[in-house]
Amino acid sequence: MTTRSERPTARPGRRRLQGLLPHTWQGDGREARWRRSRARRVLAGLFAGAAALAVVGALRPTGPATHPVAVAAHNLPAGSRLTTGDVREVRWTAADRVPAALPASSVAGTVLTAPIAAGEPFTRTRVRAVRGWTGQQPGQVIVGVTSGDGPLMRVLRPGDRVDLIDTGKGTTIAAGVTIVSMLAPSVATHTRSVAGDAAAEGTPSALVAVSPRQAAAIGSAGAARSGGLGGGIQLALRAQD
Repeated sequence: MTTRSERPTARPGRRRLQGLLPHTWQGDGREARWRRSRARRVLAGLFAGAAALAVVGALRPTGPATHPVAVAAHNLPAGSRLTTGDVREVRWTAADRVPAALPASSVAGTVLTAPIAAGEPFTRTRVRAVRGWTGQQPGQVIVGVTSGDGPLMRVLRPGDRVDLIDTGKGTTIAAGVTIVSMLAPSVATHTRSVAGDAAAEGTPSALVAVSPRQAAAIGSAGAARSGGLGGGIQLALRAQD
C-alpha cells in the first residue's frame, strides 16, 4: 500500500508535455499543480468567450444594403467642367436612393448645368456631356447670325464656309468662317441672333465659329440695325475648295 505522502510519478508522456511549460509549472508539487490548474481554467474561459462572440456575430443582423453615389467634393458653380478632384464617392442606403444618381466613373469629364453644394449627389439632370463643334478652333466662339437672304440661308449646311459682311459699312467682318450648325426655322423664328436680326418667318439661322473680336463686330452690326441706323449682316457662301 502507498501512504498519503506518496504520490504516483507522472507518466513519461505527461513529463514530456510538462517540459514545454515554465520551470515553476513542472512537477507534482502543490504549487506546480495549482499553476497548471489555473492556466487550464483561464484557457477554458477564453475559449468559451470566443465561442460566445462567434455565436453573437452569426446571429447579429447585417446592416442595410448600400450602393455607391457620386457627390460633390466641394461647392461648384454652373458650367464647371468636372474632374476627378471634384467628385467623391460615398455609400448610401436604399432608403436614401436618389433617382438618376450617377456613379463617380460617369461624372468626370462632364459639365455641370447648375450650381451644386458639397455633398450633394450628381444626377443626369445636373450634368451634360462636353459639347464639341465641328470646325471650331481653339480660342473661337460660337455666334448665331441671320440674314434677309432667305434662299441662301435655306441652302446653307454645317461645314460650309461663308464671309460675313457688315452691310452698313460695306466691310467684311470675317472671311471663310465655318458654319457649325443650322437652326431650323421653327427655332430661329423665336430667337434673335447676336447680329440682332429677328429671323424672318421660315428662315433658318446659322451658328458660326469666329474669334472674339469678330463676334464683337457682328454684335455691333446687329445693334446698329436694331437701333434703326441701317446695316446688318450678309452671308456670302464660298465655293468649296
